[in-house]
Amino acid sequence: MRKNISLLLIFISILALSACTNGPLFIKDSDKRYGFDELDAPIDEGEEIELSENKEIPFVLRKINYLKDLEVQNDRVEIDKIDSSLLSMVIKPCLTDDIELSSLVYKNGKFHILLNSKNDSNNVCTPYISIKLLNKLPDDIEADDFVIDKSGIKNIDIKYTKDNAINYVKQKYKLIANLPDSAELIYTDRPIWQIKYKFVYEKDDHEHPIKNLKINFDANEGKVLSLDEEIISKFVDNGNVFKLNTDKAIYYNKKDDELNNIYIYDIASRNSKKISSFSGDIKSIYKRNENDDIIINFKDKSSALSSAIYNEEKDEIKFIDYRDDLNIIDANFKSDDSLLAISRGEANMTTLYEVDINDDSYIDLFSAEDNIIRASYINGFYVYLSKYDINQMLYITRDFEDYDFIDEVENYYYADDNSFVYRSDNKIEGTSLYTYNLSERFYKMIIKGDYSYIKKIDEAYVLAKKDINLESYDLLLCKMDNNLKEEVLFENVDNLSLYLTNDLKRLYKSTKVIDKNYTKNIIYEIDISKGDA
Repeated sequence: MRKNISLLLIFISILALSACTNGPLFIKDSDKRYGFDELDAPIDEGEEIELSENKEIPFVLRKINYLKDLEVQNDRVEIDKIDSSLLSMVIKPCLTDDIELSSLVYKNGKFHILLNSKNDSNNVCTPYISIKLLNKLPDDIEADDFVIDKSGIKNIDIKYTKDNAINYVKQKYKLIANLPDSAELIYTDRPIWQIKYKFVYEKDDHEHPIKNLKINFDANEGKVLSLDEEIISKFVDNGNVFKLNTDKAIYYNKKDDELNNIYIYDIASRNSKKISSFSGDIKSIYKRNENDDIIINFKDKSSALSSAIYNEEKDEIKFIDYRDDLNIIDANFKSDDSLLAISRGEANMTTLYEVDINDDSYIDLFSAEDNIIRASYINGFYVYLSKYDINQMLYITRDFEDYDFIDEVENYYYADDNSFVYRSDNKIEGTSLYTYNLSERFYKMIIKGDYSYIKKIDEAYVLAKKDINLESYDLLLCKMDNNLKEEVLFENVDNLSLYLTNDLKRLYKSTKVIDKNYTKNIIYEIDISKGDA
């Protein structure tokens, strides 16, 4: 009852104010957002609007927003389906930032809404206006019974929508991209779509494919008026970058038919050098954390696993052919002179061997009915991954006498000489990344979400996050301080065959280019410091 009395007093005050000012009723604040909360309840009772000629209809102006959605083709009025006293209207694109709703008058069988704008503006927008009537609309009134009259408002006719402009530019310059970073309509002497891309891939420019682009497109003539480009990439070579976290070089395979040609590219000198050639399918690649030595495991036509070991300091490569009586499925570094090799027998019987690189001797470290699929030696611990049906279990041990079960994981990755990162998916926390410290024997969650690990830099991790469609990745720098901080380094990476420098300024990656004149994997360097340009 008290609320109804308050509402009645408000109505009386508004009507009194209307009689004094003989003008439109509205409550207005300084930032063009309007409100009259007491009148937001639907009007269920009371008098209907009197439909007499030149009758001014009392209303409350609730809000005006200047939207950037410029797809509206015509002015329109909408009546709220629940409360017919609530009206909203959208105005087709125009140049304004100071619309005023002067009056709402019934004449000639229509409700005329008068809008005006007094100041010239280059602000292109689609105004959205909401009002509240103080009386009920008759039940037979429809949106077509309202007419929007405009004074001093300059409308803009646009033949080419934003999507039209983006598609035109994308096809003309053969860009491989989803949406641009921004596409806004500006007005000088004509309406212009200003389209900006960061790190966009230009399909036909194989030497400098990644660019920042700023394109001005005439929204009525349908043509490009200007194109400003900033080249932020350079061609390195043809080939495919290996996914290795090195300190000063990238390794890549320049494959020719069935022949693998392995190259090393020095980041500082920007010179490439071939270090080996061999045939077969590459199965796995690892690097020692302490230096840039790498091991490449591959199978030739005989289906037996072999390894190519490159010593970075000596600039030498050595090939290992394993014993014929063993079924070696994977090998990794154990020390400067030895490998940790996995041999699989019948019924998932797995044996781990230490293989001396120099004299080809074998030490049997461990045998069990465990289907071990990967093993590493980190800071005095053996870390290995066993697969049971579809489940993968991660263990660590010093001597194969006492074991620690770490977790059920999807995979694990090197972090540094004393820790590793693993990826796990469980019902409570979902997919998350964890780090395990071997010295202190504890683990902690790095970040929750569907991320892949790339590399560790000091106390921060560079991670890759899949997009919604799982077709590309965003590279993020996650800083491990009291408050987890994420910084986007690079967006829309098509694959994770890449190398990121420790200063986070350059990214090396390979992409497959397919067109009628050029079908190759190319490697290029991207200056990611230009991402804010």
